[in-house]
Amino acid sequence: MATNPTPRPGILDIAPYVGGESKVTGMSRVIRLASNESALGPSRRAVEVYRALAGEMHRYPDGASQELREALGRRHGLDPRRILCGTGSDELISLLARCYAGPGDEVLYSRHGFLMYPIAAQAVGAQPVAVPEKSLTADVDGFLARVSEKTRLVFIANPNNPTGTFLPRDALRRLHAGLPRSTLLVIDSAYAEFVARNDYEPGIELVDAAENVVMLRTFSKIYALAGLRIGWGYFSAPIADVMNRVRGVFNINLPAQAAAVAALEDIAAIDRAREHNDI
Repeated sequence: MATNPTPRPGILDIAPYVGGESKVTGMSRVIRLASNESALGPSRRAVEVYRALAGEMHRYPDGASQELREALGRRHGLDPRRILCGTGSDELISLLARCYAGPGDEVLYSRHGFLMYPIAAQAVGAQPVAVPEKSLTADVDGFLARVSEKTRLVFIANPNNPTGTFLPRDALRRLHAGLPRSTLLVIDSAYAEFVARNDYEPGIELVDAAENVVMLRTFSKIYALAGLRIGWGYFSAPIADVMNRVRGVFNINLPAQAAAVAALEDIAAIDRAREHNDI
């Protein structure tokens, strides 16, 4: 007897991600503060470049995002071969879970962290484990106490949204030092550009020092390109190789790549956004 297609066990247990409300009765325009969308909007250069490519919609984009990766490498002093770009950092989070976790594994994350961490874990059959914060800050000892032979991924948003707190450089190093080499530490530094503290480091140092660390970044926040869905990450060479084997071939569209390069190079717009946030 024929049956309907059945999803893999655990899929229907996932609570879908739901963004903030964008409608209010009697209001024609609603600003969702919880989304942390830019108050100033994107770089004018980025907008101009995006519009200029409207006539190129029939062209496939560069599947490797080579120009964008090279621009990121110049901006941050990184090896472009170890940079991957994704359809938002969401895609990279999902790919990391897909590549390094599965049924019987555990994925640790800070309880008040990005909802995509547990969703990505559940999607591959792994068990998400929420670690409570201390004083609204990720608890290093709490994480280390919950690490087991089943732990495959540890997600840390640093700085974290919505708590607004971060782990200093030394605390992040201590967390990494306490993890097995088989466990991958994922440092999600989406808000790194807004931090001006001497004791903060976005994750580059740890990625350069160890193969089991990943740093994720985004163009959605200070660059104000949330609608274009552009994220990127810095990886050890072996992890970059693994990710390139499974990521979408043309995962970032042509005008989005060009707009991201323009936004990255518009230092004045970046400074304005940072100064406005500091007020």
